[in-house]
Amino acid sequence: MSRRALAATLLIVACRPYPEPPAGGPAAEREPPPQRETPSATTDTVSTSVSAIIDSIRVAVRDSIQAATREAARAAARRDSIAAAARADSIAAAVRDSIRAATRRDSIAAAARRDSLVAQARRDSIAAAALRDSLVAAARADSIAIAARADSIAAARADSIAAALAAARAARPPESDEVEELLALGPSYIPYDVSPRVEWDTDAQAMLTKTLLPVIRSENLSARTRAMFWVLVRPDGTVAKTILQTSSGNVAFDRSAAQVAEQLRFRPARRGDRAVATWVIRDISMIMQ
Repeated sequence: MSRRALAATLLIVACRPYPEPPAGGPAAEREPPPQRETPSATTDTVSTSVSAIIDSIRVAVRDSIQAATREAARAAARRDSIAAAARADSIAAAVRDSIRAATRRDSIAAAARRDSLVAQARRDSIAAAALRDSLVAAARADSIAIAARADSIAAARADSIAAALAAARAARPPESDEVEELLALGPSYIPYDVSPRVEWDTDAQAMLTKTLLPVIRSENLSARTRAMFWVLVRPDGTVAKTILQTSSGNVAFDRSAAQVAEQLRFRPARRGDRAVATWVIRDISMIMQ
């Protein structure tokens, strides 16, 4: 029962008169009749009861209003909470949709970029292959041209060398062929009628002294130190080549002795009435004659 209904019931009960006992009952059991109050006292009592009831009603109404207010506040809070949750769910759903859409766009953009890069790489590969083939073809053509030029140059050089050799052979005296044959043959005995002899004079002696004496002194050698050489004498008496046959035991002396042997002049060997080239063995020393 609500507070308002309870207050109305209390008011009705307070205003209802007491019931009288039934007639014919024993006199001792009857309650004495209530003394009738004066009108002013009754009015005051009623007024007090009414005021109390009104106060009670006011308190009940106030409590009811407060309870209703609290209930309304709770309901409003629940509604606000539900609305906030709904808004949050809506915002979350919107964010999820936005994220999905952004992810989808990013995926599409990434796929487009990947396809673009693959296509560009394919184009670059094709271009590189074409450039490589072009360079290979150009290099092959250049190599063929260079080989052709080299063959042409080699042929021209061979022709030039052959012509030069032919001209040299035509202009060279027969003695040159003889000297070349002896150089190719190496040191050996060549038959002759008259042996070659050193043309010994003051110039030769001075050359010998100037070349060997400093070495003998610096190396503290004996004046009898000697080295033996094969000497190839041209038909004109000059030395074409020297080859060490027996060393003196001193490298510096052997080197100086080779210089002396290369600067000697001979009266050439003769076969009949013709001067010929020949190999001859000579000792080189300070006391040579």
